[in-house]
Amino acid sequence: MSIYSEFASVYDMMQYDVDYERWVNGIIKIAKEHNNQAKTMLELACGTGTLAIGISKKGFITEALDISEDMLSVAQSKAYDAHAKVRFYHQDMITFNTKKTYDVIFCMCDGMNYIISDEDMKCVFENIKRHLTPEGILIFDISSKYKLSEVIGNHTFAETFEHEAYIWENEYDHTRNLLKFTLTLFKEDEDGYQRFEESHTQRAYDIETLKTLSEPSFNLVSVLDGDSFENIQAHSNRICLIMTPK
Repeated sequence: MSIYSEFASVYDMMQYDVDYERWVNGIIKIAKEHNNQAKTMLELACGTGTLAIGISKKGFITEALDISEDMLSVAQSKAYDAHAKVRFYHQDMITFNTKKTYDVIFCMCDGMNYIISDEDMKCVFENIKRHLTPEGILIFDISSKYKLSEVIGNHTFAETFEHEAYIWENEYDHTRNLLKFTLTLFKEDEDGYQRFEESHTQRAYDIETLKTLSEPSFNLVSVLDGDSFENIQAHSNRICLIMTPK
């Protein structure tokens, strides 16, 4: 099963504690500090489109892409309801091609953690550079190694809602720095509850590794806490990196 298929319908419910407005404002603030004339943005791994829609509503020309058709279906419906002009692409962030360039490309909520190999990550950076204007900026976050290995790793979480419930089982491989997790979803219908299951893998990256993999294409400008957009802490759960093309 492809990732985030059945889960697309409940993804926003599961993300109820995420401060998307802070992320929208943080992305715009960083973009404006770098280039006050920035007008066009592309979001990678946009999921259900909450950030792209929020940024579009702030007046930016916004496009977004995701590998999951189900997530994009939800995103398009949300954009329509919000009267937001966002163009969505069903594409893989490793090989995407919109045939355009943008002032800002961003990828939040640990989309980059899903890139497992060094070679694929290099391809991501090379591809992003091709889609940026010369004065453009790349903004992305990762779930930190501390979060994946200590906060999430080898723990099980479960939560129930009015008509849905999920179980989230995690296993962290310290040798390979990989978090493997299984999401089991129970959705109520007229026949009772239907059960769906998905398996995911994320890689924990340190900042130096990302700097090395991006160096042929980018300069690392700044590293921030990905939740507060303030100075990074030893136990930051999320790390935001800001890069400019070489």
